[in-house]
Amino acid sequence: MSRDGSRAYVTSPDGRMLSILDTAARRILRRVPLEGGPLGVAIAPDGKTAYVADWYGTRVTPVDTVSGTVGAAIEVGQSPSGLAVTPDGKMLVVADRMDDALSLVDLGSGKEVARVKVGAHPFGVTLDAAGKRAFAADVESDDVAVVDLEARKLVARIPVGRRPYVVALVGDRGFVTNELAGTLTAFDLGTLEPLGTVQVGEFPEGIEASRDGSRLYIANWMDDSVSIVDPGSLAVVGQMKVGDSPRAFGTFLRPTGQGTP
Repeated sequence: MSRDGSRAYVTSPDGRMLSILDTAARRILRRVPLEGGPLGVAIAPDGKTAYVADWYGTRVTPVDTVSGTVGAAIEVGQSPSGLAVTPDGKMLVVADRMDDALSLVDLGSGKEVARVKVGAHPFGVTLDAAGKRAFAADVESDDVAVVDLEARKLVARIPVGRRPYVVALVGDRGFVTNELAGTLTAFDLGTLEPLGTVQVGEFPEGIEASRDGSRLYIANWMDDSVSIVDPGSLAVVGQMKVGDSPRAFGTFLRPTGQGTP
């Protein structure tokens, strides 16, 4: 999702394309054909470039969000999945699932400058607001890896539930969906220790916080629902029924400029 909520970007690994949507008009503006299996997508802070991971290869492709022009591929590790761009727009962080690592890419040169080993099969990756740390969900080692981006090193691995998928950060807490456990684990961003778990729907995947940080929204793949959780009390405060098999990997809440989401 673009920062202002006016555009959404959807990848189709089997269809081999990036779709750009006008969220107000609710229509597709452009379909950009891509090679391989486009999966993870991240948008530059200025909204001008979408970076798309090739799940089947070892590259990330930049796409001009206005013209749809495809740029030169950036080589990273094997099976790139989650992507995140630092707030200053200078670095792209890539979860290389099959290499058990995060690739750090300098966007000025378009080159990988470091590769940091984490846990087994990192998938979703999230950055803190300052762009200093990356949090990666290691789906096969059941932990969240914490990487210092400036030092380019792993600083912690936080034990969580079975098959963690995506991380969200709210205030002084982090949260990760545990797909096979049907739970959400909270952890302290200061001590990097687990704080507790809450049962949500079956096969929770995507997670995102409201803009004011008062609510977490979790897409439950096998429950056809979205759980709503209070991040302070870790209580489920609501549930929305949605269509069949909802899945989410990146941002999926459209900001309206009028509070939540």
